[in-house]
Amino acid sequence: MKFGYLRAGTCAIALLGSVVAQLAQSQTSVTPDVVETRVGTLDYTGGYPTADTAQKLYDTLDFQRAVQAYLWALPMVSYGAMADTHHDLGAGDHAVIVADNSAEPGTLVLTANQDTIYMSGVLDLSEGPMVIEVPAGLLGTMNNLWQQPLVDIGGPFSPEQNRGGRFLVLPPDYSGPLPEIAFHIVRSDTNIAIYYLRALPRTTADYPKLRELVRTFRQYRLAEAAEPPEMEFISMSGQDADFLAAEGLTYFENLARYINENPPRSQDMAMLGMLETLGIAHGREFKPDERMRGILAEAAKVGRAMAEVVSWYPRVPEEALHPYPGSPWKRIFISDDPTFHTPNYLAIDQRTRYGFEAIGTSKSMVVAAPGQGSQYVGVYQDSQGRWLTGDHTFKIHLPKDIPAANFWSLSVYDNHSRSLIQNDQGVASLGSIRGAVPNPDGSVDAYFGPERPDGVPEENWIQTKPGMGYFVYLRLYGPLESWFEKSWRPGDPELLE
Repeated sequence: MKFGYLRAGTCAIALLGSVVAQLAQSQTSVTPDVVETRVGTLDYTGGYPTADTAQKLYDTLDFQRAVQAYLWALPMVSYGAMADTHHDLGAGDHAVIVADNSAEPGTLVLTANQDTIYMSGVLDLSEGPMVIEVPAGLLGTMNNLWQQPLVDIGGPFSPEQNRGGRFLVLPPDYSGPLPEIAFHIVRSDTNIAIYYLRALPRTTADYPKLRELVRTFRQYRLAEAAEPPEMEFISMSGQDADFLAAEGLTYFENLARYINENPPRSQDMAMLGMLETLGIAHGREFKPDERMRGILAEAAKVGRAMAEVVSWYPRVPEEALHPYPGSPWKRIFISDDPTFHTPNYLAIDQRTRYGFEAIGTSKSMVVAAPGQGSQYVGVYQDSQGRWLTGDHTFKIHLPKDIPAANFWSLSVYDNHSRSLIQNDQGVASLGSIRGAVPNPDGSVDAYFGPERPDGVPEENWIQTKPGMGYFVYLRLYGPLESWFEKSWRPGDPELLE
């Protein structure tokens, strides 16, 4: 028996030795002299990449990282563009901009609505804390430069509960003195904070008093609290302005500036490490050579195209994307976290989709609060999968008892700029504020097309342009129980011609 064990063991050892020898032989030839890949032919000498192959792979590596950086940085570059345009218009420590007649088609800004009076501003915290004094009746949010909510303003999730209040906004890692008087304390982790506030009308007749309301807002530095300077309110009425992120190489030039102007955050370290290999780093001047400039310009094109695909063809489970089975309506916010974090990962495609199509986040956008906050859904195709384009006329039927305590609207956006569609009407929204005419049973039919159909009221039609794709948002301010219970739902776009 002992001999048998020994013989068996000897055979096993011999077999193992043979396997090891074969593995060793295979490992010595794992890298042939020529490897064909999707990036081209790679040449090796004795297992080492040639200089040309190394350069080809570094070009590919830098391009791949730049494309991913483009997608990852969308929220920052988009909000950075907002801040830049605010400054160009004159906004600053004691000046804000006001859309006195609501958003206008000449203003390029992501998915603004054309119903409320807007006021927005930028806080530069690099020189110390800032104070804002908000009157009751305004609804909005303040975000850091990454479009992550710092505080809701107005509504059920605001610390002042829509009663108005005074907010003290502190810069990153602030450890200085705090005033003895009461403030709602807001801690920012970026040096730039951006906010927008809406004054909610019932009809356009409310606009004059709401313009007065927003002009009771105050903003100043904490050091000026004893005698705050006078405020300046810059009217956007009739002005054209572009708040959109730049394209091409400029996208990365702006990103480098924003990275330099704001402190690194621990949650961003992996992507900041990728940016460093592209020459973008905090505390470092951005000086790309011609090779890198070409790579970044091309990456911006591909990044933009990928953002479009993620937005228009989202890879999201049907039940998460569509609130109504079989319907083309889509949720704008798929995550129940406005920062798109889950317990296990960051929902990167959802973050990209939202950052490309919309702007600004808040808790009130993702939490069900009947009668409070706001809810949004968007539609891009009809029930047959045909994209909404200006060549055809589509109808959307809204059943009676539209579930909005404050107001509802349907807004139309150019799918290239993701901004209000520009047309001869000068109007890109219809709804309760703009006097949409109901049917005898209380339902509403909305029409979208190049010509107004016969018998359709002007208030129920939005003019579109042939050859131009668009999408439609349904907004409900103060959404009611029937919305959350899904006992009420909008009709799907119906092709008329």
